[in-house]
Amino acid sequence: MTEILDARAAVERILDECALPAYLFTVEPKTSGWTLTIDCPVDGAWRNVVLPVDGSELRASLHDAALRQKLRREWQPHLAGGLP
Repeated sequence: MTEILDARAAVERILDECALPAYLFTVEPKTSGWTLTIDCPVDGAWRNVVLPVDGSELRASLHDAALRQKLRREWQPHLAGGLP
């Protein structure tokens, strides 16, 4: 249970750093790897973005600013229309 709570905290921190005006997300482990689903406004309409993520990397990003920045750079092109 701690694993998913840490992953959620990491995602929330990264999305907050992206300065999206609004978002909803789920992050879940699956047999083929972790999946991050983000709903956010892009170009005036809500959009659903699904990204594969590494659960270990997410959790490590809680304490590693460089890794957090790397993940933010990877996600931002998918969220660009929602950024101010």
